[in-house]
Amino acid sequence: MKDLLKYSIWTGICAVLVVPFIVANSMFFPYITGKAFTFRIIVEILLGLWLVLVMKDKEFRPKWSWVLGSAAIFTFILLIADINAVAPFKAFWSNYERMEGWVTFVHLFAYLLVLSSMLNKESLWLWFFRANIMAGTVMAITSIAQGAKEDIVRIAGPLGNPIYISVYFLFIFFFTLILLYKDVLAKKLTDWNLFKSVFANVLFYIYLGISALSLFVVYRTSRGALLGAIGGIFIAAILIVLFEKERKVIKHIALGGLVTVITVVLVFIAVKDTQYVKNNPTLSRFSEISWNNVSGQARQLVWPMAIKGFQEKPILGWGQEGFNYVFNKNYDPRMYGQESWFDRAHNAPLDFLIAGGILGLLSYLSLFGAALILLWSRKNNLSITEKSLLTGLLGGYLFQAIFVFDNLISYVMFFTTLAYIHSRLVEDQEGKKCFNYISGFIEDEEYQNYILIPAIVAVTVFGIWWINVPGISANKNLIQGLRLVQSGQVTAGLENIKTALSYKSMGDSEIREQLLSYTPSVLNAKEVSQEIKQQYWTLTYDELNKQIDRVPNDARYYILMASFLNNTNQADRALDYVTKAIELSPKKQAMRFEFIKTLYVLGKKKEAIAEAKATYELDKNYEQAKNLYIGLVTEEIKNDPSYKGEGEQILSEFVPKI
Repeated sequence: MKDLLKYSIWTGICAVLVVPFIVANSMFFPYITGKAFTFRIIVEILLGLWLVLVMKDKEFRPKWSWVLGSAAIFTFILLIADINAVAPFKAFWSNYERMEGWVTFVHLFAYLLVLSSMLNKESLWLWFFRANIMAGTVMAITSIAQGAKEDIVRIAGPLGNPIYISVYFLFIFFFTLILLYKDVLAKKLTDWNLFKSVFANVLFYIYLGISALSLFVVYRTSRGALLGAIGGIFIAAILIVLFEKERKVIKHIALGGLVTVITVVLVFIAVKDTQYVKNNPTLSRFSEISWNNVSGQARQLVWPMAIKGFQEKPILGWGQEGFNYVFNKNYDPRMYGQESWFDRAHNAPLDFLIAGGILGLLSYLSLFGAALILLWSRKNNLSITEKSLLTGLLGGYLFQAIFVFDNLISYVMFFTTLAYIHSRLVEDQEGKKCFNYISGFIEDEEYQNYILIPAIVAVTVFGIWWINVPGISANKNLIQGLRLVQSGQVTAGLENIKTALSYKSMGDSEIREQLLSYTPSVLNAKEVSQEIKQQYWTLTYDELNKQIDRVPNDARYYILMASFLNNTNQADRALDYVTKAIELSPKKQAMRFEFIKTLYVLGKKKEAIAEAKATYELDKNYEQAKNLYIGLVTEEIKNDPSYKGEGEQILSEFVPKI
């Protein structure tokens, strides 16, 4: 039974390597949901099997280090923050687009626990890293081929987003360097014999090729990840040059790498303004790196909003998935040219500052701090080179995280790295009493067979169903319903959407938004009966109200409802909703446009003009706001002769600009 459990768990661990390749085309958000649900189910099964195994075999019981402890504290703080979140349900479950929430982080912690306990020997970890880079090689080749076929500058592969795939290959790159060291360079030979051994070893060329391939994918995808990789190499090389005493060859290689990195950076700075660089779609993106460019990407405006949000809830934050509240409340009118809804600060540390307050940020940073402190302060079996490479990896990952938000696959790779560090730190230690004090009763076979194991099986089966099945079923019904509506089968589509909503799942908000987006086309379709149109209208109205009841402080759903009512000739009903939306997001022009429209339709034209003026004055560079203000004034001059003097005076301010 022990062997069966061990090999089943090891097989499940290897199955995690397949998760990045999953694209569930039968589901809503196919690049996200299929991966997340698969990962969760695999981890739940692994956890159940592992709990049975640790009763049978002491070898695989967990051992203590502050890497594991910091991960437990981080997960616990997120739980407390999410319980106290502005939207607890979403904080716990997230949605289809992100598939994060506390439920994902508790799975990541379980993955860390199982992985570090089961791969408790260096040899097992090396095979796991080899499997990782094999999977990465397949992904790199197929993604590059797809990019070439479709003439895509920034490849995305099966991860669906260039940023996501770049972080994945940042880890693959450093895993390959670790294997290059362990399998090729870490041999106790004289300098000359080591060189001969290296060049005669086929693995040297394989690992060199995979590392170059990984770096090429990073180059073709994300500036932040490439800078992180370069910075990570720089950090690792400096540490090796400073502290490597035993293997001078490796020290010389690191020194050469250091010189190469500096040379490449200096050469690029020298030629970045040349025509060749400007005409190259990839190189030109790197030549534009500057704080001004960051401003163009809205980060310079979004990050101060996050700081304001932190100041309002400094201890435990807003809960996960709470940034949209901060964004709406502290919206900067200069962002009118950006997307309307930001649910992330595009900065992982700031995202955790919003999600969990100062405790959330500190616990997140403690994951890095504990790993680095223990790597360098505690005696362990890791060599200077391996410590340096791991430090470079963590440094590069944290650097790129300053400019992006994370995703499931990057979290999995990060927690894999933490599991490796933890496992290598404790591999020679005895289990601590805190993990062994329950040994007396869990090792009783009758107690195991008749109480513990059946309980674990029951909880595992129930957990798999409760955590995954409603969300998966709702998702599949939603996508099927949308396809039916698109094909003209609006009655059948409506039934699928109703079924999707009946699961009361994590996807309710997105199901309601999709219903809202498709209902206008049904209402405008001549071939659809009035009865079906009324069913669509009523369902949309009722479901949006249910969503508002669930998240009463989210401006998004008030403005969506107001727009829906305005578009279906219900402006009198829309007024209360749009007024509430502006109360929750007072400086967002898009909200005010809907308010102006509502006032105008209701015949409150002077109020509409006053609102248009206030909207224009939020940022006078916004052409749409200016033109709306001018248009309303011009129209009112035509309709109301008594307004002519005042109106012409207003228009005179714009004559030189029109």
